[in-house]
Amino acid sequence: MTVNRFDQKALYEAHLHACFAAVREGFPHLAVRDIVDPPHQWFDAALARQVAMHLMIVEFKWPKRRVVDVEDRSREAINRALRTINTRLESLRFEAHYRTMARRARSLIILQTTAEEDAA
Repeated sequence: MTVNRFDQKALYEAHLHACFAAVREGFPHLAVRDIVDPPHQWFDAALARQVAMHLMIVEFKWPKRRVVDVEDRSREAINRALRTINTRLESLRFEAHYRTMARRARSLIILQTTAEEDAA
């Protein structure tokens, strides 16, 4: 799959897909569907989703407002995700694991955009 870097909707979807894929690798016991829509009381799935939202906003620089609108989440839910992950990043082990997922998400995007440029 190649990504048109000038199509904001396609770019957002590619970034979101990369974040979910990277977080899925970081939480291998969870299915992507459980990260996208965490089952009630599955705290690890909820944390994985929070990581994905944090990656979208902090690593890929998508505006919070855009993420709230597209993901159909409340501002409070997105702000809570950011606070939760920022607090967890104070742990060196979690921070190292988060950085691994962030690198993986970025590498997935690079692969997609490089494939587009090679095809042109």
